[in-house]
Amino acid sequence: MTVLPIYELPFKTVFLIFIIFSFVGWISEVLYVGIFFEHKFVNRGFLHGPICPIYGFGGLTILLLPQALYSTWIPLFCASMLFCTIVEYLSSWILEKLFHTRWWDYSHYKFNIRGRVCLLNSLLFGALGVVIIHFIQPLVMQFLSLFSDFTLALTADILAAALTVDLLITVRRLVDFSVTMEKVRALHEKHGAEFLEKIEQFKPKLKNVESFIHRFPTLKSINYKEELELLKERVKDRKAQMLKKIRKN
Repeated sequence: MTVLPIYELPFKTVFLIFIIFSFVGWISEVLYVGIFFEHKFVNRGFLHGPICPIYGFGGLTILLLPQALYSTWIPLFCASMLFCTIVEYLSSWILEKLFHTRWWDYSHYKFNIRGRVCLLNSLLFGALGVVIIHFIQPLVMQFLSLFSDFTLALTADILAAALTVDLLITVRRLVDFSVTMEKVRALHEKHGAEFLEKIEQFKPKLKNVESFIHRFPTLKSINYKEELELLKERVKDRKAQMLKKIRKN
């Protein structure tokens, strides 16, 4: 099946492709981080649903490349590597400006740019571009062709509604995150190092903060840098204590 650029496809089809790529990206993140490193299920998505939108945008970026590249390998690899790296860098920058928080940090990798992107990920993006164009996208289009236009439109509408609700809930959680961290900072300024002993008063709200820490281990805050690092250490210590109890039993 011939792969068409996304600007030649109906909007509902483009949206469904975005959702499929986002879902596949979410599965990859869960397998890579949640299972291989955490040894348990961890929802690595920014949203509640099983999608990582940055993979969806990355996939659509590859499908926006000139069609002349689709039959190539090395040029397609290089173009995918470049443009997907730009998408990841811009995503990191925009999220940081909006929420004053850096959700991922590659500073510990060699050949990184301000911790927002790194060479290893860029090489993976290049390989992913080749796999998408030559293998995945033809299968996705073949799968979507099994359904009628009405079914595709209805599915796209339902998923769009669910995504909108998820976005609204996530924005609310991000606002709660900032409010809670502001209270934590005030407590820290008042009690110093002893504030961790008094932080239990925020326990219900801390679950939201700890959820983000679990999902994004390299999470960094611009406004609450010291407080967030202390909370990350608290989460780490609690996890170690739980593992110790499990081993004793």
